[in-house]
Amino acid sequence: MFNSGMTVKSLRDCLAATAPVDLLGMRLLKACPQPGLYPTDLPRETLKEAVSEIVDYTGRCAAAARRLSHLAPIPLTTLACLEFGL
Repeated sequence: MFNSGMTVKSLRDCLAATAPVDLLGMRLLKACPQPGLYPTDLPRETLKEAVSEIVDYTGRCAAAARRLSHLAPIPLTTLACLEFGL
């Protein structure tokens, strides 16, 4: 496995700097007057766009998770975890 040279701090900073994603589907759900319900009076094209956007976002998240799962472990040399001490 290769070493990217990434530290815990740089990974945390990178993830913390990621802006929240503004998805149409989420905006539509938040606009509903009652939680747990979904809007029923949407134009077909709006619904199609919202669903496509969420499906695409889900795919990108899955791809990012796969890439993250292949990263080399980062040793935590500055963190003491007394619960698991040997």
